[in-house]
Amino acid sequence: MTRRSAAWPAFWLGVVSLGAKLVHWSAPEPSWGALRTYLLDVGVSAHQDVAFAAGLALFGALMLRALSRSPRAQAVFWWLYLGFCLLCVVFAVASVQIFAFLRSPLTFALVYLADDFGNMRSSIGAFISPQIAAAFLLVPLTWGALTLWSLRRPPLRTRAREAVVIAWVCLAVWFAGGRYAYQGRWHDRDDHLIAKSPHWALVSTYADELLGLTTAERFEQPYPKEYLTDFAPPPVTDRKSHFEGRPRPKNAILVVLESTSAKYLGLHGSKYDTTPNLVAESKNALVDDAFYCHAGLTANSVAAITLSLYPYMTWREYTVEYPDMPGESLAQVLKPQGYRTAFIHSGDFQYVNQRNFLTGRGFDTIWDWRDLGAPLFTSWATHDQALVDGVIKWIGEDTAKPFFVKVWTHMSHHPYEPMTDRPLIDFFKDKGPLPVDDYDLGRHLNTIHFVDEQLGRLFAFLRERGIADDTLVLVTGDHGEAFGDPHQAWGHGSRVYDECSRVPFMLWSPRLFPQGQRNKSVGGHVDVNPTIADVLGAPPSRFWRGRSLFDEHRTGRAYFYAANDDYLLGVREGKWKYIYNATRGRDELFDMDADPDELTNVARDHAELCQRLRQRLAAWRDDTGRHLAEIRAARGRP
Repeated sequence: MTRRSAAWPAFWLGVVSLGAKLVHWSAPEPSWGALRTYLLDVGVSAHQDVAFAAGLALFGALMLRALSRSPRAQAVFWWLYLGFCLLCVVFAVASVQIFAFLRSPLTFALVYLADDFGNMRSSIGAFISPQIAAAFLLVPLTWGALTLWSLRRPPLRTRAREAVVIAWVCLAVWFAGGRYAYQGRWHDRDDHLIAKSPHWALVSTYADELLGLTTAERFEQPYPKEYLTDFAPPPVTDRKSHFEGRPRPKNAILVVLESTSAKYLGLHGSKYDTTPNLVAESKNALVDDAFYCHAGLTANSVAAITLSLYPYMTWREYTVEYPDMPGESLAQVLKPQGYRTAFIHSGDFQYVNQRNFLTGRGFDTIWDWRDLGAPLFTSWATHDQALVDGVIKWIGEDTAKPFFVKVWTHMSHHPYEPMTDRPLIDFFKDKGPLPVDDYDLGRHLNTIHFVDEQLGRLFAFLRERGIADDTLVLVTGDHGEAFGDPHQAWGHGSRVYDECSRVPFMLWSPRLFPQGQRNKSVGGHVDVNPTIADVLGAPPSRFWRGRSLFDEHRTGRAYFYAANDDYLLGVREGKWKYIYNATRGRDELFDMDADPDELTNVARDHAELCQRLRQRLAAWRDDTGRHLAEIRAARGRP
């Protein structure tokens, strides 16, 4: 006969959860020191998992006892309890791959950022290997068999119950020891989130959201009020153009490369020859090697680039939360001057409400993959050859009028799906040891190379139509993409090291840059619109919060943040890059000239500089927060 005991389902869940954590740790070397480190890592990484299983067992036991006088209610709870434990087992298996990619357990914020899992099925499918598929089947079956076997065993004898008490004491010691070790140096590790229980992380963050307890980390830091001028629109008296009196291009193309870090572009000195066309075209361009996104999320970069504003430090997506965000796009500035305007994307403008955000922003044409005449290449998008075909078609419809077109690629987004009709390029040949994540990085580099090839077609088209001298092309990226090198960061949105936040910048104009130029003028996404307007001779919008890269009054600072894990705020000023961890209250400072990989934190040697840059970040936080509060108040939102 099968008994109703809450302990055994939770016990075997604890075993499965421990196994899911063991997958992340390599077997130790045959030495006492290595074995001790291994046991410490396993113990700390799993201490919350065993606590979650133990807490679930206690909750189940108390509920079964409370419902003992109502057999029907107890039976209903029993089956719900078993079903919940089974879901937890499945989620424990899934958490292995979730953490491997995100370096974080799944939380409400990350589920929110996914928006529509239909779009994500290509990225999710990339992780479903035969081994993972087998685990999804075999682990729950094994858990069910062990649970059933345990429940059919006779009740424990008295001495066995004493052993259970000892076991509970051991679990308490395990949790306390793990918690103590985690709060020490273990908490400083880049992979410290592996110590979180994926079940508790998801349940607790959903509960916090439902109860209204989710808030951004804050830090109190007084600052000189003049620091706020970094974010104010330039005075009218300062609006003298660097290009005044010179022949200028009349057309503009803004190309935004999806999930593309400057680190992996040959254009920016990468050891991988990913962008031969951009390198060739840089002879007629200004290339900037210190250009940054403000947030590692596409939706917030859409807002920052389109409206030239700083997004507030949040993991929430502006296109979802504020589709009617006030501001003025470059298209709205240029349309009164007779410009044709378009926004063309190989992805899906339905994703995270982008189409609603862009509607009414001055674009005559808004095309996504549905309008390009090509089928989906992944669940996210069509391929970027179709994108460039669409851009060429749109430009060719009328070259008599000046035009502005915003072009957003997608193939370099996860799952980094390369074209199937051409062999993969081995970018790692003769480059020394393989990188940490050679599979995904190799695919990513191949997609960048293909996008570069398509951009070469676009430049060739401009020359063939005789409009190259009359056309300005600005190439940047929406955010970076990390592959575990040189830091333990993967994907985007969770860190602000350069592989995550420094994006390409090339301003192409054969007329203005016939010899090519290169500099390290620090800039960011808010500066894109003012720079293009400056070159074209258009007046900047009074709503824009950035400045042209050619403005002699510009601040020379760029601000950025990440909010998916710890709240990280960063600023680049000259050769210095400062990162403040608002969650932990910790400083990082890097000399980017001497240490471009950001491996040596020199914050202790420059306390006054850190203090000043922290004040800059506090001013940025207050300005963007005040701006967002004004918008929310105007819309009657709390």
